[in-house]
Amino acid sequence: MSGVKSLRIPESLLKTIRHLARRQHLDESTAIRKLIAMGATEYAVQLYRDGKVTLREAAEMAEATPREMIEILLEHGVKGNVTVAQQRKAIEFVLSKT
Repeated sequence: MSGVKSLRIPESLLKTIRHLARRQHLDESTAIRKLIAMGATEYAVQLYRDGKVTLREAAEMAEATPREMIEILLEHGVKGNVTVAQQRKAIEFVLSKT
């Protein structure tokens, strides 16, 4: 699903948009969408780092698979937020199913 939004963009951000558009041979709308996606990914990383969202939620926000999100998190120096107790419980669950 996509939507149309109208917004005022400060001149400083317009310069960034134009710079990206020129460097990557994009139209300005595509450059804006790309920058918004980058910001959404950074936001998802921050929320995950702070323990406010799950890996799956962060992945959805970043429009990535959970595996891709793990890679993104590692690139940002973020380790998993799963506790030892949670890992132990998951292992016990898997072992009980076999």
